[in-house]
Amino acid sequence: MNATITQTLPTALPAQVGLWRAIYWEPVMATGERICVGFLTHWGGESKAVLTIRQDLLSAMFGAAGPKAHALLERALRLTNAKLAEAPEIQGAQPPMTGLYFGSIETSHVNTHADLLQIGKLMSSSLAAMAEPDNPESADLVEVAGEQRQPARQFASRVRDLALARDKRLANCFNREASLMAARRPVRFGFLSDSLAAQFGLLQPTNINSYVRAARGMLAELSLARRASGRGNLLILGYPPLASATLTDKERSAIADYTEDLGQQAKELEVGFAAADSDMQACDALLAAL
Repeated sequence: MNATITQTLPTALPAQVGLWRAIYWEPVMATGERICVGFLTHWGGESKAVLTIRQDLLSAMFGAAGPKAHALLERALRLTNAKLAEAPEIQGAQPPMTGLYFGSIETSHVNTHADLLQIGKLMSSSLAAMAEPDNPESADLVEVAGEQRQPARQFASRVRDLALARDKRLANCFNREASLMAARRPVRFGFLSDSLAAQFGLLQPTNINSYVRAARGMLAELSLARRASGRGNLLILGYPPLASATLTDKERSAIADYTEDLGQQAKELEVGFAAADSDMQACDALLAAL
């Protein structure tokens, strides 16, 4: 009996080479417990520091202190990038503040800078890898109600603060309840005035399906509010900037697709819709609807 032997040739490595160093943060000094929050990279002749851990993950770990921790890390990486602009060699880079540590230098054969970051995440046990949407259905199996509410509340609070800085007369309009038609219990709205009912939705790459379901529920509430009271209505949907280095291509695609889908559903339900990638843009949308 003759056997056919198939020879498998090894796959050639990408021709381009990138360098990277993991950036670790030790939240509590002298404990030795560190988390990977970003990377120093050298790719295509350019050296830079990239923050890969997102604010929602820091909020899940540190609660109300999450945004402050994120701002601290952003400032540290801005200082690092300023130093790299003067001395672009990442091998000799030093952390700009205590509590940050740079890992050893690694070499990877990759085709793009995004691939370089992805390898860094996988090899450094980075929390950024928690958000990979390779199996979006698996997110349905995770209890995320508490984790989801906190970033959404923080988003609504930041927009409220910006709006009140422009018009203090709106102070009593935020976080109010109203009864909808035959509903036995009142519904809480992010903003409720005599002329407008608005909700603040959020899209985050982590467990994005849960955020989408919440936004669809808000659309239904706003549609009922219009029919019950004749008020104008508006869903303000916040999402991270698509140009952010913390997002993968799959995450960008998912956010863009769901934003378009929710906008179409809002149109069908006769609900105003505004997508905002910043707090200021969300505030502008709210005030423009009044």
